[in-house]
Amino acid sequence: MKHFFLFCFFFLLCFSIAEAQTNANIPSPENVLVVYNANSDTSEMIMEYYVEARGIPSPLNVLQLQLPRKVINVGDWSDPHVVKLGFDNQNIQDSTWAKWDSTHCVDTAKFHAWQYFIEEIVNPIRDHLENNDLTETIRYIVMCKGVPYKIQAVGNWSSPGNISVDGLLCMLNTEDYDDFLEAIFNYQVNICYPGCAPPPCYSSPNISNPYRDEDSGFDFDSRFSPDDYGGSWGGYDYTLSYLVSRLDGLSFEIIKDIIDKSVDADKSGEAAWIIDNDPFPHTFQNFDYTTAKARLENYGFNVVYDNTHDWLSHNTYTDGPVIGYTSLGVHAEGSNPAYQTYVQDSLLFDYANGSVFNTYESYNAYSISSIRRQGQGLMTEFMLIGGTSGAGHVWEPFATAVSDNYIYFPYYAMGYNQIDAVWQGFAYLAWRNVVVGDPLTTIAWGKQTLTENKIWSDRNLVTGEITIPLEYTLTINDDAYIDLRHQGFITGEGQLFVGSDVTFNVYDWEKALFLSYDVIDHPRLVWGAHPTFPAISYNVYRSINEGTWQLIGSTIALEYIDDEVALHPPGPSETQIADYYVTGESQLLESDPSNIVRADVTPKGGLKQSGDQNKNSKLMVYSLNQNYPNPFNPITTVNYSIKKVGLVTLKVYDILGNEVAALVNENQEGGNYSIKFNASDLPSGIYFYSLRSGSFSSTKKLILLK
Repeated sequence: MKHFFLFCFFFLLCFSIAEAQTNANIPSPENVLVVYNANSDTSEMIMEYYVEARGIPSPLNVLQLQLPRKVINVGDWSDPHVVKLGFDNQNIQDSTWAKWDSTHCVDTAKFHAWQYFIEEIVNPIRDHLENNDLTETIRYIVMCKGVPYKIQAVGNWSSPGNISVDGLLCMLNTEDYDDFLEAIFNYQVNICYPGCAPPPCYSSPNISNPYRDEDSGFDFDSRFSPDDYGGSWGGYDYTLSYLVSRLDGLSFEIIKDIIDKSVDADKSGEAAWIIDNDPFPHTFQNFDYTTAKARLENYGFNVVYDNTHDWLSHNTYTDGPVIGYTSLGVHAEGSNPAYQTYVQDSLLFDYANGSVFNTYESYNAYSISSIRRQGQGLMTEFMLIGGTSGAGHVWEPFATAVSDNYIYFPYYAMGYNQIDAVWQGFAYLAWRNVVVGDPLTTIAWGKQTLTENKIWSDRNLVTGEITIPLEYTLTINDDAYIDLRHQGFITGEGQLFVGSDVTFNVYDWEKALFLSYDVIDHPRLVWGAHPTFPAISYNVYRSINEGTWQLIGSTIALEYIDDEVALHPPGPSETQIADYYVTGESQLLESDPSNIVRADVTPKGGLKQSGDQNKNSKLMVYSLNQNYPNPFNPITTVNYSIKKVGLVTLKVYDILGNEVAALVNENQEGGNYSIKFNASDLPSGIYFYSLRSGSFSSTKKLILLK
């Protein structure tokens, strides 16, 4: 029965179009609203610890809710009615559930629990945002343990009866929001279980998530911003106003541990992503998992993929820390009692700080504050054994409604915060999804402009361009390893301080050179080894005031100090501009120039003019770069270099070796070239492109995802 929903949901898709890319910077504490229950000591303790750990502005960005512990009376919308707040599972429950209709397999939900949600949760949050002028500043709402996380206004399957608070709250700024909620509550569609007679059998408001998979090229231009993404449903124009997550679990100590791991998340990019498929064929999940595997591997991540075991336990995988785990969950293997707590029994890996969890199954977060049998508390178990964040389902989902891991895991791995990543994976809003996690947690340095001084130590994965503004500094400590991938680079008008024995692993020679200010008197140039050219030594070139380029030194090291000029000039009248680039040299061949870095300098006793004046007339080399973006849909760009004139062919082949496109087939002069490949006529899949010229040949893989 559980797998019945894997297939029927496709008939109900209702797509929305995102309004615009946001180009928002990485979120700061000012973008987070923390909500807690003033009548719960644990809730208040969590709020205080998180606010202190993350520097959340208090009291402005903190809201207390006065939520009762026991039975209360509410009701101005209809006759007074008793609504029970169940603290064990944090449900909002209607105490007079309607009678089960076995013919139609449906309960008729009452609106009273939803009324409680509006009056006791929605209104205080909405008023706080409006009264403090935070409506456009807040991007994330973090709910502390003690605030209800699902509405259970009816006993069984209908969405009005079982829905996550977060899935409704996320659309808070929608015009006529209260009426919009009532329309969702009253929505009915004819989706039936076997043996049930329509209509209706299942109530399911299919409100498409307009934020879904917004940045497949990982340009980092789709970080969440309030009300920038919207759509239409049921006559309402809704907006995705805030992304909601929770700091919740079995105890304060466990949640405190979650916060600590979030603050100190592993940014090395080395930990493993476990994609634990099922030995039996489930077409939808297999596609999702294999696509996630391909995406992660394409960007150089450590992926453990298995489809031969029920679960890949710590006994079958012990090779280092784990940053993410996903599987088909407990229902993949039936209701065997041995599987009911398989997370805490089998998944005892060494979890890296910032690790995430997700499964394709029913109600793996039916409870997040207690562990239940039959796999109904898997996300809670994950936090118990050392996990940091996760996505779950408060009741029966369709598999297409959970957070797809081909979006969630790669987005998080590449530098989106864990909340942006998981919400981009959701197909629908007003659903059963719930997220435990901190929106300020990232495990890679994606594109961003620094808003404070930063210090990097150990290993750091950099996947986007890091801009240092004039007033800030970035310090890289001794012996650090900076892994630059995708669009990784460090730039800006601020100052970079690079310690000794720092390694830059570069993917692009035009993003390999950096200027360090750690030597007070002189510019210090540091760079990474050329990624494609077998350099034995490196040549350093300088130009003063945009004049002639001159060779000023050669070295076998990956750094050079220019002691002919001084940094920090005494006055503008004496200031000159020094530009630098580096080339690799091997057996009388010289590579292309690196990128250029610039420094304001003062000459010291006159600059030497010696050196080979013609050295900057570089020799070209053969090279084939990785296409970008990759994966792509349907256009990507291929860059390549030709050493000398000759016949050049650039062709694309499918996975069976069949030629599917000839991009270049002509004589070309030596130089750098760029060509676009439009694959709109080809199906999704893995392809290969091959460059040939003279005796040179090179082949690389590209992935088309439609």
